[in-house]
Amino acid sequence: MPLEQLLVPGTEFLRDGGHVAHRVAMHDWSAHPLGPPQSWPTELKTSLSMMLGSRFAMCLGWGPDLLLFYNDAYVPVLGVKEPTALGRPLREVWHELWDDVRGMAEMAMSGTATWVEDMYLRMERNGVPEDTWWTFTYSPVRQADGRVVAMLCITHETTRRVLTQRRLADERARLARMFDQAPAFMAMLRGPEHRFEFANAAYLRLVGRDDLVGRTVAEALPEVVRQGWMPVLDEVYRSGRPHAEQDARFVAEPEHGAPQEHYLDFVFQPFTDQDGSIGGLVLVGMDNTRRTRTEQALRRREAELEQLNRELEQRVAEHAHERSLNWQVTPDMLGVFDRDGILERSNPAWQQVLGWSHEELAARPMRELLHPGDRGAAAAACQRLHAGEPLLGFECRMRARDGSYRTLSWVATPQGGKFYCSARDVTAHRAAVAALAESQAQLRNLFETSFQLQGMCALDGTLLDANQAALAMIGASREDVVGRTFWDTPWFAGTPGMPERIRAGVLRAAAGEPVHDELELVLPDGRRVLELSLRPFRGADGRITAVVQEAIDITERRIAEEALRQSQKLEAMGQLTGGVAHDFNNLLAPIMAALELAADPAANPERRARTIAVARQSTERAAMLVQRLLAFARKQPLQTVVVDVCALLEGIGALMRSSFDPRVRIQVRAGADTPPARADWNQLEMALLNLGVNARDAMPEGGTLTLSARSAEVPGPGAPRALPAGRYAVITVADTGAGMDEATRARAIEPFFSTKGVGKGTGLGLSMAHGLALQLGGCLHIDSAPGKGTMVELWLPSAGEP
Repeated sequence: MPLEQLLVPGTEFLRDGGHVAHRVAMHDWSAHPLGPPQSWPTELKTSLSMMLGSRFAMCLGWGPDLLLFYNDAYVPVLGVKEPTALGRPLREVWHELWDDVRGMAEMAMSGTATWVEDMYLRMERNGVPEDTWWTFTYSPVRQADGRVVAMLCITHETTRRVLTQRRLADERARLARMFDQAPAFMAMLRGPEHRFEFANAAYLRLVGRDDLVGRTVAEALPEVVRQGWMPVLDEVYRSGRPHAEQDARFVAEPEHGAPQEHYLDFVFQPFTDQDGSIGGLVLVGMDNTRRTRTEQALRRREAELEQLNRELEQRVAEHAHERSLNWQVTPDMLGVFDRDGILERSNPAWQQVLGWSHEELAARPMRELLHPGDRGAAAAACQRLHAGEPLLGFECRMRARDGSYRTLSWVATPQGGKFYCSARDVTAHRAAVAALAESQAQLRNLFETSFQLQGMCALDGTLLDANQAALAMIGASREDVVGRTFWDTPWFAGTPGMPERIRAGVLRAAAGEPVHDELELVLPDGRRVLELSLRPFRGADGRITAVVQEAIDITERRIAEEALRQSQKLEAMGQLTGGVAHDFNNLLAPIMAALELAADPAANPERRARTIAVARQSTERAAMLVQRLLAFARKQPLQTVVVDVCALLEGIGALMRSSFDPRVRIQVRAGADTPPARADWNQLEMALLNLGVNARDAMPEGGTLTLSARSAEVPGPGAPRALPAGRYAVITVADTGAGMDEATRARAIEPFFSTKGVGKGTGLGLSMAHGLALQLGGCLHIDSAPGKGTMVELWLPSAGEP
């Protein structure tokens, strides 16, 4: 049956809720603690309406048992649990996760929102345990008096991203180990000052130092300057042309030990940045010191060549054997090309990587295996080789025997009309780099397109980044604010006292404490109200490395709330005016009748006296009405004195025992630590008597009326948050009567609002008590529920010790 046909009055909040809304409408709620949906609390209906229409995965835990509700996007999270999860306690539905999330749920129900990113949970949603990661927030849902009645969870599964990041990190570590274990020495120099950005283990062994990265060549290796290599480095960087050397003499001066002479084959190869400019140099080479020294020894012994010829042939044979072994077992693809691009010689690695045999590779030019998109770049590289330039780090895609393409990184050098090359399969590495770049691009896009104002700053407060929403609010570019301290930026600089407040919040977040604040800021386009969140950002090792800022512009919401308050004030004034007019009209009628009778000389004296007595009584009631109106308006003059609260309650209790129905049992409980209060004794006594009368009327068949007093500190557990900090005397009037429902309790302090019927009350008793408490610097708090009685608390500032 369509959802529209299932809806009954009071369930309109399900109209746009999708599949789960249909489930809620079809569900049999007759035996459920919440009862039918049309009788659910307004906060529950409002929360469900917002949640069911959202595309984010959301769930709601209602009441002390956290009864579970959820939307369509949350159904895949439940998996096979979904058919029986609706309306059940959260601890039963997610029993396997309850120990993990219980603390956060209880924190939300105590009034504190929580946020968790990439939290590991081992959950059962498809019948078997799964390793999962989640980012979610638990937020409290409050009713009109501020009491938390539910917990709202917004969640997003990050399992795939976490696993991808771990795989990419492992791949990067593996590649770093490969470079570090390479037999060739390698280093990367950045910028015109030739600053070391990378050096592998072979290079560090060559120069005898291990603290090169971050230092310039001139700073780290002064022997390079003395031996005249700096002009060569400068020329390669300036011209962009590589420079190769064979058997170049270099004397290393280790930090610990004697100088060592080396003979090196190497290439200085420039590399370009993304903008096409020369970014620096890559140095790759082999230490041929042993070979060169052997050759020098052979030349010195040319006179003894005949005598040493057999020994030399033996050494050559051994060397050839070693090279043959390296040729056979190396994973690098080694080969020799002729000038036509025919691979004359190739080692077994070619067949292992591409699948082609040596005979198949030698039967045609290698360019036939090139990917069509790489043929132009490969032709240009071949031209450089033919011109005598070595080739280093050139990449292209080549077709394998199975039809797939593998990405190869080449090193080649011309020699004697041939081209000697080494290629390495970097397909997996390039795929991992591309995946990482795509992930970073997606995260950046989410950051820039978010409607929230987002940014990040260093632990010292220096702003590192901000998204477009945040920049648009102050009409600035990213370059205008990045690098400045966060609290000195245009977001806060124009609001007095705000930079100090933000600086304190950033320092708290940098220490590991999430900070939430509501700010009213003076910005270039006017005043705006923001909800700001500052939270610590942790790196892979768990250390705090930055502070993340997130803010929501709630200016329009605050304007709407203020408009609503003004409307409510006007409505209350209308009710007050109508009520006053009605009461005064009733009071003036007997007074006018008495005046008319008094003007009639022929009137019966007994009747005249009776009418005048009624008029006098109406006059006294009118005076009482005026006094209550002044109390409600909080404008009556108060004669404040130090009031002994315990003595006051004892007196009022005795008065009530003598005047109330005997079926109403009066109890007085005043704590010994109750401090005296500063108040108007008469007005306070009248307010408590009115509260007592209300309690008596709520128990027509009898019950217990309790007058109690205690001491309380603000802030403290259960204290209304609107009060300033300090000590208070709390007077409580509690009954065991019928109690009030949510709608009645919301209107209880409205002027002239009464549930007693016509002629049984003015409806100003609670209004007067409320106005008196506010005028004295305290407040009035009501706690009531149908069938559970009513408790009214008067919070009055303390006047000293008990």
